Amino acid sequence: MKYFKGLTVLLLIASGCKPGIPKELIQPDKMALVLHDIHIFDGYINSVTHTDTARMIAAGYYKGIYQKYGIDSALYNQSLTYYNNHPRIMEQIYKDVVERLKKEKKQYIRADSLEGVKRAKMLRAKARRDSIRHADSLKVISKKKSLKLDSLKKADSVKKQLSLKKKEALKRKQQRQKTASPESVKR
Repeated sequence: MKYFKGLTVLLLIASGCKPGIPKELIQPDKMALVLHDIHIFDGYINSVTHTDTARMIAAGYYKGIYQKYGIDSALYNQSLTYYNNHPRIMEQIYKDVVERLKKEKKQYIRADSLEGVKRAKMLRAKARRDSIRHADSLKVISKKKSLKLDSLKKADSVKKQLSLKKKEALKRKQQRQKTASPESVKR
């Protein structure tokens, strides 16, 4: 039992003396955030076609990232060197960075799909409105056609009536001429 207590104390002391990450360096959780922002920006910079423009833009953005986290380029480079020399810690930092990037990607995909759903709803509603307008215009056209047909029917009936009246007038004229012709002959 005496040895057990001594061994326990010794293990606690040994685990407490384990060297950690120096306090003057950027701590892993903050380093993951810094690397995340830098990698996002690097992706943007790679899309810029002119190298001179990319360099001018990069200087300002990197300064902005350093200011955001209260660090400078020297501290960043020193911390990056330390973590590169300790691959297990760097691996954990990059797992965090990749996880953050995956979450952002899901958010963008979700936002994009929600936008797509909204756009699809809007297009369906527009199509519905257009089909109603089209149906209404067809009703108007059919009314116009029926009015046109009605007017054509009326015109036909008017023409028939006129032709009947003309025929009657001709008959009357012929009858007048028949009745008038014997008189003119007598005179």
